[in-house]
Amino acid sequence: MGKNDRKANCLFGARYMLTQVDALQNEIQGALVGDDIEHVHQMRVASRRMRNALNLFRGCLSDKKTKAWGDEIRKITKSLGNARDLDIQIELIDRCYAASLEDRYKPGYNRLLLRLKQQRTKAQEKVNRTLVKLQAGGILDRMQAHLTAVTAGSEKVYLYTPSLYQQAFEAINGNLDEFLSFEQFIHDPQNVEELHAMRITGKHLRYTLEIFAPIYGTALDLHVRAMKNIQDLLGEIHDNDVWIAWLPKFIDQERARVEDYFGHTGPFRRLLSGLYHLIEDRQYVRDEVYQTFLSTWETLAYENAWTILKEVIQAPINIEAVLEHVMPNTKGLPDEAQPQDDTSEFEVELTSQDLLESAEPVHPTDPVDESGEEI
Repeated sequence: MGKNDRKANCLFGARYMLTQVDALQNEIQGALVGDDIEHVHQMRVASRRMRNALNLFRGCLSDKKTKAWGDEIRKITKSLGNARDLDIQIELIDRCYAASLEDRYKPGYNRLLLRLKQQRTKAQEKVNRTLVKLQAGGILDRMQAHLTAVTAGSEKVYLYTPSLYQQAFEAINGNLDEFLSFEQFIHDPQNVEELHAMRITGKHLRYTLEIFAPIYGTALDLHVRAMKNIQDLLGEIHDNDVWIAWLPKFIDQERARVEDYFGHTGPFRRLLSGLYHLIEDRQYVRDEVYQTFLSTWETLAYENAWTILKEVIQAPINIEAVLEHVMPNTKGLPDEAQPQDDTSEFEVELTSQDLLESAEPVHPTDPVDESGEEI
């Protein structure tokens, strides 16, 4: 890979990382206030996307900068994690309570909600400490300034080089293989840890697809949506697994609190029906979501979604982008060059790769220089 190719790849990565740093900056004040749970959620997502991008384009930064940026972003993800989990749990209890909950269950739900809100208040204190320290240190400002300087004046630089497609292929293909390695575990609902690990690898795959999606036109859009759906289902399975494992511990802890306060457990008994009801409810929902996940997976397998994804990422040229770059007045591809959908919603026919002789496509198995210029 030549110097210009490395520069183009790094510019592509810098532009993406800049959008994530901007997103982090935009959510800080809302996350500090803590009134709207979306600010914490969006900031956490942006931090994860940024960490994924830092890993993909680590060759474009000095080792020192990569470590410093990665450490700070990881702190954001970690500090927001507990707050986000509690937000989801509180939202669930509120929703269950509003859905015609029987009176006999309400004391248990109310006690649980009280404890969760107490924990959320403590979690917000940690969020505030982390974000105030983050602002005082100015790391996001420095990241923003650096990436802005790197990308300034690069609007007309053509980035969709064969080396970028090579990098996209290797990143997506590697993440996809790791994700699919968990398929052997999905047919046993008791594989709690494996399903959770699959969710994490699926998240990396989805973020990687999102980063490189623009260079494939719309060819990856369906796969991005499919991965979000899979990720959401595995996330809901995991959330319910957490409830099912944690609620018995909560019952023991709350029983001990009541006994310490009153000297006996009499007042605690009225909480049990609601807490046991929630355990049964979460197990029921978990079973339903698990079946939905299996059905979704079987549909994707029937449509050859993963095979088609591998075929898409082996095509090293985005014809429409090339035409628009070389011939700015071109509004789009001729009809015959448009993707066709003959067999399934994931099928994409990749044609007309010889439209531009200067494209010099690179076969995915060709060796690539992993080094890159510092962003």
